[in-house]
Amino acid sequence: ASAAISTEATGNTLNDLRQDSIIWYRIHVLLYDICSIAKDVASQKRIDATTDELYISEPHFTPAQATRIKSTMNEISTNKISTSGERAEEVSEEHETETTLAVSTDSAPKMMTIEEAIKSRLAGFLEKRKASGDARPCGPHDLGPIYMAVFGISKEALQDEKFLARLRRS
Repeated sequence: ASAAISTEATGNTLNDLRQDSIIWYRIHVLLYDICSIAKDVASQKRIDATTDELYISEPHFTPAQATRIKSTMNEISTNKISTSGERAEEVSEEHETETTLAVSTDSAPKMMTIEEAIKSRLAGFLEKRKASGDARPCGPHDLGPIYMAVFGISKEALQDEKFLARLRRS
């Protein structure tokens, strides 16, 4: 028997999450909050209330939803996403850099959980940041692109007027 997690064993794929309108909306809220923490007080309050290192917890998700999301299998590119490439390091004064996504094309995608995908991309990021003397990630610049890539959600989707109107009502 294989110890590897299969989508048959978990029953969760990213497509399954997309089909669950409540969870998919809440994932959008999490990504919006990560990307808007500096300019939206409500986003900052929600992010500050999370208890999980990956922010996949209450108030965005129930414990059962968080477990389901983290264990969801997805075909993830094993390429490293760099959120602070050479260009950004040259410009980085006071953390005011534009995020660049530098992706090489030498690796084939593989199945991994959402949690594994986020942690593997954060690990590469943290190694580079530690070398610079500041290992703290910045939500909008560093975490946003990682989460958007893992969940396959575009910045445009987070700026959609229907989504924003629903968010303002909640």
